[in-house]
Amino acid sequence: MSRKVKITKAGIVAYHEQGYLILRGAFTKKRVKSLVDAVNRLIDRALAGEVAINWINREQRLPARISNLLHPDKFDPAYGAWLDEDLASQIETLCGGPARHSLFGMLAGGGGQPYLQGWHRDIGKPGAPDEVAFLHHHHGRFVQFNASLMPGDRFLNIVPASHLRASTPEEIEASAAKEKAQMPGAMVVEMEPGDIAYYNANLWHRGWNPEGRLRWTMHSAFWKVEYAVMKHEHGQREAMLTPGHLDRMPPVTRQFIQRYLDAYPAGEPKSLLEL
Repeated sequence: MSRKVKITKAGIVAYHEQGYLILRGAFTKKRVKSLVDAVNRLIDRALAGEVAINWINREQRLPARISNLLHPDKFDPAYGAWLDEDLASQIETLCGGPARHSLFGMLAGGGGQPYLQGWHRDIGKPGAPDEVAFLHHHHGRFVQFNASLMPGDRFLNIVPASHLRASTPEEIEASAAKEKAQMPGAMVVEMEPGDIAYYNANLWHRGWNPEGRLRWTMHSAFWKVEYAVMKHEHGQREAMLTPGHLDRMPPVTRQFIQRYLDAYPAGEPKSLLEL
């Protein structure tokens, strides 16, 4: 089922310079089917009242965004197999070394329900005097990805090569304008099932699905092991320590989770803006 797609040196350079890297046909049709089947099993369990998820339309089997797919109530072996056999080497190549779990879930849309996200940097400081220094400080130490499970994935918009420079007045203005924004240099990331887009979350980007088209997009983030668990990813420890849960996971996925647990702070977690 694994395709073992490796990221080339040219791909690494492109990722760091442009802030994103799209791998076409990175996963086999069998792999994509295994993930779709896993989501459908979760939907079946949610409809039976065995697990709670949010809905766009329950009767039409349309889930809203699903977080924490590696937690014991939502975990499926298909996710672990994907991480172990396909994703791990790509993630650690782009992180520049051993990585730990941060977030693992699925973005979802459909049923004609619009989704209009404003332009933003996930952890940036647009307009701050130390913006560029801050962006460079965290560069190369984390990676985020979107991987399409449904055809016609056109919902991620980015501004290439915006991840390491100061925000322009036009970009800050577009961020404030939200759904009415006109963002200079914007690009639509187009994907089909089996494609994956790795990107720096400090690119100017947004999720954009004004027509409410069907969307199932796996969405995850990983950090280098030396980063303590931060405020935005805090709160997963208790679930991950559920007796027997880690034993269900294949070895690399288990290692990603164990590193998260090892990096869990004893006191109040810091935000990225405090690091």
